[in-house]
This record gives sequence, C-alpha cells and structure tokens, in this order.
Amino acid sequence: MLIAAGGNVINDYFDTRIDRINKPDKVIVGRRVKRRVAITTHLALSGLGLLLGVFVAWRTGMLQWALIPAFSIGALWTYSTTFKRQLIIGNGLVATLAALVPLTVGLYELPLLKRAFATPQVLTVPDGTQYEIEPVLPEFWYWILGYAAFAFMSTLVRELQKDMADVKGDEAEGCRTVPIVWGMRWAKGIALFHIGVIVTGLLLVRAWLPDHSLTHWYIGIGIIGPLLLSAGFTYIAHSRKEHVTAGHIMKLAMLMAIGYTLIIPSLP
Repeated sequence: MLIAAGGNVINDYFDTRIDRINKPDKVIVGRRVKRRVAITTHLALSGLGLLLGVFVAWRTGMLQWALIPAFSIGALWTYSTTFKRQLIIGNGLVATLAALVPLTVGLYELPLLKRAFATPQVLTVPDGTQYEIEPVLPEFWYWILGYAAFAFMSTLVRELQKDMADVKGDEAEGCRTVPIVWGMRWAKGIALFHIGVIVTGLLLVRAWLPDHSLTHWYIGIGIIGPLLLSAGFTYIAHSRKEHVTAGHIMKLAMLMAIGYTLIIPSLP
C-alpha cells in the first residue's frame, strides 16, 4: 500500500501538464502541494514500503522476495516517466503489478505452509480415530492464480478506460496510448474483450460450485453485474464523463471481487 501510494504521488508529479488539460480542477502537485514536497513524499512512502518488504522477506527466510517491492518501486517510477506514454507497455505493467498482489501471498504463504506441515500433523477425534492433516496446496493455488488473473485483466480494462477518458491531454503531450494510436474503436474492443473473458471465468467458478447459493448470487449480482454495466458504459461512451463513469463501475466490480474472499471460507 505504501509503495502504491508513492507511485500515485510520482505519477501526479510527472502528469501535471496532462492533468491540467484532462482535469484542471483536480491538479494537486504544483498548486496545493509543492513539487519538492511531492518528491520527498514519494521517497518516504516508497522507502518505508521497501524497508517493510525487506523485513518480511528476511523474517520469513525468503530474502529473494525482497525483489518484489524493489521491482514495484522501479516499475512505478519508470511507468510515470516513460512507459505511460508508450503503446500497451504501460497498461501491461500496471496490470502486472496488480496481479503481483495476490501472487505475493502465494509466494510467501504456501512455502511456509509446506514447511509447517513438513512434520505430519495428527488430529485425534473423540472416538480415538486419528487423521493426518495436510495442507491442500493445489487448491490454494487455484484461488491465488484466479485472483491474479482477475486483477491483471480488470486492471488492464481500467487502464484502457482511463486512456479513453484522458485522450485529449495524452495526445497533447505526445503519448502513444491505444485510443490515440489504434483509435477509440480498437480501445473499446480490447476492453470489452477482456471484460468478456473475466465474465466467462466467473461463470466457470459458479459452475464449479453449483451447490453454494451465496457464491451463485454474489458472483452474479455483485461482480458480473457491475462488469456488464461497465461494459455497457464503455460501449456507448463518447464523452470523458462517460468513460470516467465506466471506470468507476469497473472499480466497484474489483472491490466486490475482493469482498468474495470473505465468502471463500464458507465453501464446502
């Protein structure tokens, strides 16, 4: 969270001229916050995030994963300075960073679970029967990889929606985003295609758990509903306001998907 916050600060720092065109009333850096304060804040947030990341990697005995926060900081800086203005690369980089969040959980937790259960754990029930307990690691990976895929594709859609909303300022600054280089029709098509893939995946999850009514209704109304609504707004959008609305609804779908983690423990 600290690294993401630092990334948002540095993005605002480098996007001042673009934001003056796209959203002049919401420009912060250079108006309400001095530029040197913004840089200092970025360094402080990112530095603290890196220290915490290195501490967790050291504490768990997996120091190699200290590369994750270091990579994230470098990627966010490079995105703000260079990749944001290049075709597809910036969108893919932000989507990859979003997918790293659930993946990091798996990279840390599953080896620790395996280590904890290296010595067989025995459960004795009241009648004296004993059962050996083992962690269901493959099933954990299904959920982690599923969430990583959702995070990647939904963030990619959100980035495309932002590019479509910000096309005026991006074009003035010489950015080569999808709607500028390939046109608005292609940008909408790519976004709608990925929403379709996400919806298909969610329907497969519902089919996998046919007897869990809460999953059936939550995914159908809470996640697929906003996704389809966002797709509809994306398809009909012509103004910046309409593209921004589509992006806000996509954020709601992402939030609802995170909320489903509270339901997973109740699955049979």
